Amino acid sequence: MVHMPHWPKLVNSKSTFSIDRIKGYLSKLGHPEKRIPPIIHIAGTNGKGSTLSFIRYIMQTAGYTVHTYTSPHLINFNERIVIAGSYIDDHALYNLLEECRTVIADQPITLFEAATMASFLAFSRHKADVTLVEVGIGGRLDTTNVIEHPILTIITSIALDHMEYLGPTVESIAYEKAGIMKPNVPCIIAPQKKAIMNVLEHNAINNKAPLYRGEIEWNCERKNHKMVFQSVMQSTEFPLPSLRGDHQIINAGNAIAACNILSKKYGFKIEKEDITLGLQQTYWPARLELIEEGNLIALLPKGWKLFLDGAHNNEGARILAEWIKDHFNEGVYIIFGITGNKNIEEFLSHLKPYIRLLCSIDIKIEHKATDMSLVRSGANNIGINAIECVSISDAIFNHILKKSVENVKTILICGSLYLARDFAMENMKRYIPHFN
Repeated sequence: MVHMPHWPKLVNSKSTFSIDRIKGYLSKLGHPEKRIPPIIHIAGTNGKGSTLSFIRYIMQTAGYTVHTYTSPHLINFNERIVIAGSYIDDHALYNLLEECRTVIADQPITLFEAATMASFLAFSRHKADVTLVEVGIGGRLDTTNVIEHPILTIITSIALDHMEYLGPTVESIAYEKAGIMKPNVPCIIAPQKKAIMNVLEHNAINNKAPLYRGEIEWNCERKNHKMVFQSVMQSTEFPLPSLRGDHQIINAGNAIAACNILSKKYGFKIEKEDITLGLQQTYWPARLELIEEGNLIALLPKGWKLFLDGAHNNEGARILAEWIKDHFNEGVYIIFGITGNKNIEEFLSHLKPYIRLLCSIDIKIEHKATDMSLVRSGANNIGINAIECVSISDAIFNHILKKSVENVKTILICGSLYLARDFAMENMKRYIPHFN
């Protein structure tokens, strides 16, 4: 497993936010994107990875072989490309990237473009029943949108994020996400605010894409300790999914809606039992994940819990705050790092009522991360008790445990998915995503 591939070098990468360049590169490779097993293309602000993972585990439970392409990776680059249920191995990854490098020569390319090309080459050469492809940013101009004939598209929850690329409003962002819609290809849409849904519906009409809309054609909600999925035809009860948080009920609904279309339109045999077991077995790391083993966990006092979550935008913070309120209303200790171009004060304002101490740290592997002094200052500005710490271990053992409040025994690491690798390096033992 490799954390970062040997090529391309990040220092030479410059994003163009255009698909014209990769179209030319894929042409030189013989258009592998046209030979990939049936594709489900997934866009959205929040919930893309969770929705993809739910579908993957359901399909695998039903006996189908699945390729997946996701980003970013948490620990190893190999996580991005899963071939027939297994991470791509180092040798195959190296050879695919070399094949791409030879074709591209000295022309400019981003890491995401290279990864996408390598994944499409890999998928085109290995059999599978379905291929799940996650959009990087946006949709219309995303590198993955060279896919011309998916069998299904999905748009998960939309909120403000990446405004420097997608525009300043949720309507402009929705327009970009809608760019993955294709003529006569069903599009599943998660429940959205009215203004967002209006944009998506308008684009669907222009693209002649039939819609399957959350809270209109289907609905998924929690009832007591169960989950109920309702469509025009029926109402079905399922156990709660393995992933924590009420927002995962919607993501599970996206997946069930996808399975309905795959079964009725394309003839996949997916039974209720497959959905039930798949939802209960789904694993998607750093999403309200309770870490139960490792060097740091072993040193925590009895009764303490540590969660890792990748919430990194305003809507993610709001959802996270709701979960904390429901489960740890007495409060939590936050270890926090965040990438640049984020409104720190707005993010933390959602969590403020529950933060007993915030430990600001630098994200070691992300060169665009916000300096911990700016995070601490932003937190202090809105009345949060915040300090700077040199590491996750420093935060836990030199500050949180020494300044703990009675009955508050929960630590939450959040602000960026990139913190997962920093945590893994310090925890050492057993924090590697275990998809296989």
